Amino acid sequence: WGDSPGAAGWPSSASGSNIRIYSQSAPLWFSKQDISAMRLLADCSISRIHKVGRPGHRPLLLFEGIGSEHPSERRASAPGGLSQVQGCRQPCGLVKRPGDISEVFAFHLDRILGLNRSLPAVVRRIRFVKDGLPRPVIIWDPSLSINDNDTQSTVKLNWISYQRSLKWKCWAHGKVPKPDWSCTDIHHFEWCKLALFDFLLQVYNRLDRNCCGFRPRKEDTCVRKGLKLKCDNQDNIDLVHIIHREDDHRHLVFVDNKGYFDRNEDNLNFKVLEGITEFPESAVSVLKNGHLRERLLQSLFLDKLYWESQGGRRGIEKLIDVIERRARIFLTYINAHGFKVLPMNE
Repeated sequence: WGDSPGAAGWPSSASGSNIRIYSQSAPLWFSKQDISAMRLLADCSISRIHKVGRPGHRPLLLFEGIGSEHPSERRASAPGGLSQVQGCRQPCGLVKRPGDISEVFAFHLDRILGLNRSLPAVVRRIRFVKDGLPRPVIIWDPSLSINDNDTQSTVKLNWISYQRSLKWKCWAHGKVPKPDWSCTDIHHFEWCKLALFDFLLQVYNRLDRNCCGFRPRKEDTCVRKGLKLKCDNQDNIDLVHIIHREDDHRHLVFVDNKGYFDRNEDNLNFKVLEGITEFPESAVSVLKNGHLRERLLQSLFLDKLYWESQGGRRGIEKLIDVIERRARIFLTYINAHGFKVLPMNE
């Protein structure tokens, strides 16, 4: 892998920007920091590679960018707190596997729903990786705090303690938890946002790592590792990737957001919604107002390589079809149970 390919670095992934913004401004759901991070990930020249070992887990591969290819972006400030990590002198990008490419869709969906809990992600071809396939790259945030190596989490929770904490609505409405409530520092509304997000994308590795709530495929991690066989004692199954920043213990950061678009409607995982009786108004209104498709098309078009990797508009539309069907099922579910929809931008 080498640590320093030379001062000139590799050239950017293509001539011109791979982030396409043809109008006066980017879509309103993106912050200036989002756009700056997306352009840096997509267009920067790579000056250095960092391979970061993790006991018991696949090593992380980070690249260090030396700036955007566009003069208008070169002086843009990098997203906060991204400069000093594992030897990175500049903001770093985390290189994921080609099979994780749905994490880019997840980032756009997160912003459109007004959740703002995932890290900026784009697709890029990394020339030092042999297969040359388009890969998701995600901005590296060194402020993320991971204390438990097995669950890759800041907060260690098993299913029963998680369900107990949901009943008390920890920290919501100014409520200060009592010691026997099984509360963590995480605000109750964060779990409501996470559950909605994970249901739409059918992310299972956070709240249902053993795949107890649906019929997994033989290639799913839970089957390959034999975890599906351990669903008899679900109360003691740990949650995974429950992460907050070092300086913000109330809010979650959604990481490893690989979604699954090939799960049939009769096999959706409702377990990720269990115990949640309130959902974020901003997100539910987007699901209801009929603009989800239009916004996803507008948003995903920005990422040229992601758009092309999915077969252009026709392929993207098929992915949106899946999310729209799940959104209708979700809305039917919360209506049938009389669950509340609340403002959650506390």
